[in-house]
Amino acid sequence: MLINEAVKAENNAGMASLYSVNLTPFKHSGELKEEWLDLEQRADCPFFLSWTWISSWLEVNAPCCHILRVSFDGQLVGLGLITRSDLSAFNRFPSSRIHLHQMGNTTQDQVWTEYNGFLYDSEHRSQSIKAGLNFLQSSFPAWDELVIGAITKSEAGFIEMHSGLERHDLWQSATFGVNLKQLAEKQTDYLSSLSRNTRYQIRRSIKRYEKQGGLTLSYASSCSQALEYLNEVAPFHLNRWGSSVEGSGFANSNFVQFHQTLIKNAWGENQIDFIKLTCKDRVVGYFYNFKYRGKVYFYLSGLVKENDPCLKPGLSGHALSIQRYIDDDYQYYDFMGGNERYKASLGDKHDDLFQVAYQKPRLKFKAEHLLRYIKKRIIK
Repeated sequence: MLINEAVKAENNAGMASLYSVNLTPFKHSGELKEEWLDLEQRADCPFFLSWTWISSWLEVNAPCCHILRVSFDGQLVGLGLITRSDLSAFNRFPSSRIHLHQMGNTTQDQVWTEYNGFLYDSEHRSQSIKAGLNFLQSSFPAWDELVIGAITKSEAGFIEMHSGLERHDLWQSATFGVNLKQLAEKQTDYLSSLSRNTRYQIRRSIKRYEKQGGLTLSYASSCSQALEYLNEVAPFHLNRWGSSVEGSGFANSNFVQFHQTLIKNAWGENQIDFIKLTCKDRVVGYFYNFKYRGKVYFYLSGLVKENDPCLKPGLSGHALSIQRYIDDDYQYYDFMGGNERYKASLGDKHDDLFQVAYQKPRLKFKAEHLLRYIKKRIIK
């Protein structure tokens, strides 16, 4: 076990208090479950840092990882799971990387952990993150880059400021969402909050579907039915995104296994909505959502490609389900990362997400940055 007890902070009484950090090899979920669930209750965290998501990730990937623990006066206030990978890619120097809650390869990371970060007690955010970062740099050997994604703008900036490492953004995307609580308080229905053009498109689409029998939202009523919907959405998603490495996760057996496991783990906690959208007897789409602490996270959809361009199964399905979530007293509907046009039409921007490599001062990175700069200048 690696341990560092040299990290100090000031408590509310002005007394010097100790933050201790240790790193131990992960063996099995049983050793971590109780600690994670306890800290989760004291954390203002997203679904992607819930034990439901993390335990599913551990179960499917069986990672060779380390548990980073930060304690304050003997109480656990910070947790993170650290993995290693080696990068040797075209146009890059070899690099030893460490990752947070990811594996460092496309196949296993295609499930895409959004709003990633360390799990921390809300009262100890700054010091627990700083203690963990200091420890990783001083006591965890032989790495060049810490890669974390996808994290919010504030978390990315905080880590950059307190790590002292060079920041290199690998990916960036805006996030959009709908403040359901605000609409409920104003007693405003969802469609009325949208722009005239978007509202017109949705209403026209719903009316045309009504002429064919009308749209119906069917929510999976059991875990087995949710798993059936997962199988049924696959061809729709593959048809839209393709089966390449960058395409649909349904071409990736690891992705499918993860979500089968996640649905089983989340169902009893009421953290999953799998929705089938039908017009009379015809399936026109599926929507797969996570529910956690009053928020709804839209994860993916699979939609039929209509011959009539005025029929909008995606816009229509989102509008109908969002209104239902308002009626059910949910607080926020999050479209999450992605620059698709419909997200900006249906919601408001609320953050930016980044995948970031925090790099140690290595000559090879300076050379890479210089070469990228020269390349950009040449292209211009």
